[in-house]
Amino acid sequence: MTESTATTRTSRPPLLRALVPALAAAIALASWWWAPSGDAALMTDRALLGLIEDSDLYAVDVDPAPTVWEHYTIAQGDSLANLWTNQWQLPEAALYTLLNDPKSADILRQVSPGQHLEWRADGEGRLLALRLWTDPSRGWEWNLHNGQMHRSALTYERNLHQVAVRGEIRSSLSAALAEVPSLGGRAQAIAAEMGELLPLASKARKGDRFSLLVDLEYIDDAEGAYSARLAGFDYEGELISVRAARFDDDRFYTPEGKSLLPGFRRTPFNSEYRISSPFNLHRHHPITGRVTPHLGTDFAMPVGTRVLAPAKGVVRTVSYHPLAGRFVVIDHGQGYQTRYLHLQKAQVRPGQEVTQGDVIALSGNTGRSTGSHLHYELRLNGRPLNPMTASLPSRERLQADELRRFQHQYAAYFDLTEQENGTAVARNDNGRDNAG
Repeated sequence: MTESTATTRTSRPPLLRALVPALAAAIALASWWWAPSGDAALMTDRALLGLIEDSDLYAVDVDPAPTVWEHYTIAQGDSLANLWTNQWQLPEAALYTLLNDPKSADILRQVSPGQHLEWRADGEGRLLALRLWTDPSRGWEWNLHNGQMHRSALTYERNLHQVAVRGEIRSSLSAALAEVPSLGGRAQAIAAEMGELLPLASKARKGDRFSLLVDLEYIDDAEGAYSARLAGFDYEGELISVRAARFDDDRFYTPEGKSLLPGFRRTPFNSEYRISSPFNLHRHHPITGRVTPHLGTDFAMPVGTRVLAPAKGVVRTVSYHPLAGRFVVIDHGQGYQTRYLHLQKAQVRPGQEVTQGDVIALSGNTGRSTGSHLHYELRLNGRPLNPMTASLPSRERLQADELRRFQHQYAAYFDLTEQENGTAVARNDNGRDNAG
């Protein structure tokens, strides 16, 4: 929706404003009923309610993703305000809300290097929870409840340690890890993280061998792990052979310093096109007056314009929705995902691997659209980012000083001194091998 359209709609008579949502719902239901067979997405209750209440395409998530905890350790020179808006792309209003509380403001203004932050946001970018660990066993937590952020103290006995496991694929990595008790009940989460890094769904084979290095955190006397993060892995298989580990920037690199995350182009096309509706988490709906986020960027372009993959990835979804029209979703790894709505035609299929610059679709005007355009979304761990301002993965390799520090950190795990057959042997804390 363009800004001019929004301005026009605010002047509609009250009766017409009241009727538009109902009419839009009827039109959407009709379009759903007659949508092309075989690939029409179901109109869920959530989507229908969102449409009736807001009469807005972008209130409906065509492919909801679960929320996850994201992590960051404060470094020297970091500014919380800069990290919040520029790097993490969290809602600025949420930070202002926290700072309006004197006690919360005092806590956040004293954030210092070495302290750890965790947060969780939903699929519309709203901050749901925030934790600040001021030391390994104490901190503060804020949780969203009834539209308000509520603060509470964190006082836990935290135990941090690292385990290494190794095993062999019999049916799936998830099944193999489920047999490893030292993962503290976090096997599924680690398997999912590996699935973001490697195309295991299509290329894992029986007999593939793996070793994983996992950081676990336990709180108080809880039986299961409070959190688990993959630190490194060595996968040797019939179709995949990759070794990599997590570095300071939270991204994975091979022992030689090559990034597993591909570089991103800022936009998924070659020419320049006008932004007809920008990314805006706080947009007010022109009809209802409610805040209805615009989770992507709209580019006005002629029908049939070639849409290009901004980075290497795997096509996750090619489908049709009565509101989104023809759409494509691509996974790029490490939680990054892009979405393309209102397409005339998709030129890829689910499961297909694409490289940067590949033609994935032709732009169109399908679904509920006010004109020919491309709606483009960038998401990280299910959370929407502004594709025009987000800090995009760009570097292919670690710099020389970073590489030395990275290799020193993981020298024992990767066995960089000997590299026997290129495969590391992973052991747990007590020196015994874990079988998957």
